[in-house]
Amino acid sequence: MNNNLEKNEITIDEKVKQNMFRSFDISWYTKNSSKTFLRKLGSTFGFVIILMPVFGVILSIGNLLNTYNAPKVISNLFTNVGTLLFTNIGLWFAIALTIGFTNNKGVAVYSSIIFYFTFTLTMAAFIKINGTDGKTFDLLFWKNLEQKIYLTSIFGFVTFNTGVIGGFLSGTISIIIYKSFKETKLVSGLEFFSKEKFVLILIPFTAVISAILWLIFWPAMGYSLRFLGMGLAKTPTGLDSFVFATVSRFLTPFGAGMLIHSPLWYTELGGSLRNYEGQLFAQYLERTHSDNPSWLPDLVEKLMNEKPGTWVDRSVTDFINSLGYSQEEKTQIFNDLNYWYSNIGNFQGSTLNMLDLRGDQVIAANVINSNFITIQDCWNVGLRVSRFIAPGFANSIFALPAIGLAIFLQIEKKDRSKYYASFLIAFASSALLGITEPLEYMFCYTCPIFYFAIYAPMLGLMGAIGSITQLKLGTTFSTGLFDFIFNGVLPTVAGQNTRIWMVPVLGVVFGVIEFLLAYFYFKWTKFDPFEKYLSEKDQIKVNISEIRSSFYGFKNILTINKSKNQVILETKKPINKDSMDNWYESVSFEGNNKYSFSIKNDYVKTYDTLLDSLKERQNIKEYKKTNKNEYKAIKKEYKNLKKDEKKKKVKNK
Repeated sequence: MNNNLEKNEITIDEKVKQNMFRSFDISWYTKNSSKTFLRKLGSTFGFVIILMPVFGVILSIGNLLNTYNAPKVISNLFTNVGTLLFTNIGLWFAIALTIGFTNNKGVAVYSSIIFYFTFTLTMAAFIKINGTDGKTFDLLFWKNLEQKIYLTSIFGFVTFNTGVIGGFLSGTISIIIYKSFKETKLVSGLEFFSKEKFVLILIPFTAVISAILWLIFWPAMGYSLRFLGMGLAKTPTGLDSFVFATVSRFLTPFGAGMLIHSPLWYTELGGSLRNYEGQLFAQYLERTHSDNPSWLPDLVEKLMNEKPGTWVDRSVTDFINSLGYSQEEKTQIFNDLNYWYSNIGNFQGSTLNMLDLRGDQVIAANVINSNFITIQDCWNVGLRVSRFIAPGFANSIFALPAIGLAIFLQIEKKDRSKYYASFLIAFASSALLGITEPLEYMFCYTCPIFYFAIYAPMLGLMGAIGSITQLKLGTTFSTGLFDFIFNGVLPTVAGQNTRIWMVPVLGVVFGVIEFLLAYFYFKWTKFDPFEKYLSEKDQIKVNISEIRSSFYGFKNILTINKSKNQVILETKKPINKDSMDNWYESVSFEGNNKYSFSIKNDYVKTYDTLLDSLKERQNIKEYKKTNKNEYKAIKKEYKNLKKDEKKKKVKNK
């Protein structure tokens, strides 16, 4: 076969080969792209992320009001509203996912909300609490599961704590059902329940089935996640922070940073306070007992010597009862324990139980202003809270703007005044808000070697040093100056041990190093910062991907024709005209799934490329069908040619 291929390669007409090469180039625009999918997935997370500064600031204000003994009704107002996002994080992720992948269709979003509540409340119906102490429960064939590990209260119902994972599941299944059945037509007499109404009928039944399947498998998965989280806590200090910071930057150019952020920030993989219940109580006793009662050193030592996770099978109360203290000593200890439980179990007057907090960011945002479980308590018991967050402040406020300055200095002096505004906005976004993408996009695509080989590992190194030196800061949105004040400066003033001084130290040191590396590397490579953020070719591909979504896929197209700025489209199924304002001056529906569009001038080239690409895809398909061996040979040669071009481009850089 190889010999035949070699013969075919020799005998293929050069003109045919060049035409096929051109067809491959143009058809690329309409091919599925994992980068496009990841960028879209990352953008959907933004619908949740954008809420975090709002609710986070409200929560921080509530915590501060409580710290300074403000009237309870006022502090409770802020904390109750502030915890709304964090205690129902799964619901917000379900909604965000549906908005992103259904072009913000109201029925689809409505379906995801119905699915999430049905899914959650179905699980609540199967929970059977055991005994009078309420510590364990039975579920289907699972026996004696610990309530404090698996259960939570959602809108007044005791149910499984599915967190972000439950939200992803609800959103994903809702999207699949919506896209699969939104055009379903029912028989005569049932037309009223057709199409999108049929989706709403299917959603509750699917949610019930999904909930039962979840109950079968999740207890085992829950234990696995919990032990993985405890395993991460035992890794050498700094190693996990280095890997996290480096990998998250690797994913940023593809809009997929939240793929690593979400599990470590919002799930047990980033840590769970429940695993350290006894140890955290020991830290509270040490901090609050200046009178140093005789039983204190012994009790603290024994609580701290227990393994993390012990409290899943054994309560702190039972543990203390087993130690043989006198009745008077037990009374003192249980007074402290009950007071501690009353404050963390009804945290700041809200419905949030602090021991149920999971994930690095969620825990840090809530303990940074608490007097009952402090961020230093967490580190003392082995849970390095904020290790995936805190070092980012040095990067956002200092190091990345330093790289931005190095980029700005590559612009010729006579042209710099044109770019003052855009650079100031990018600097402010990074330093004030912790939104790093405007600066990172200036060089991640145009200078990938610097981005992936220097910038990302340097951020990882900052993460490792921050973790080793126990830099401890919370965040409710990102790692900018505003969060630095609310979740760093103010908690430090209130007595939290944050080691906040490490931020300017790390920032200045790495800022100088990265500025020098960037400045001279960009000089050496003759880096042109405005060559592209996203090249015209890549931008057109992104535009075409969005057009495909608005058409519900290219397979939905029956015919498409263009004359000047006018497009006539005929589809198999109706499309969503309301999502097309960005692309067209006007849209008209001509009946029988036929549409007429007047394209905006900015997108004429996108449409020309789209039509050419669809045409070339058809040409490739027909050629492949009639000339299979020749097609394989040409495709192989084309791939090798593209590999060589990439190598030359990297070498020239």
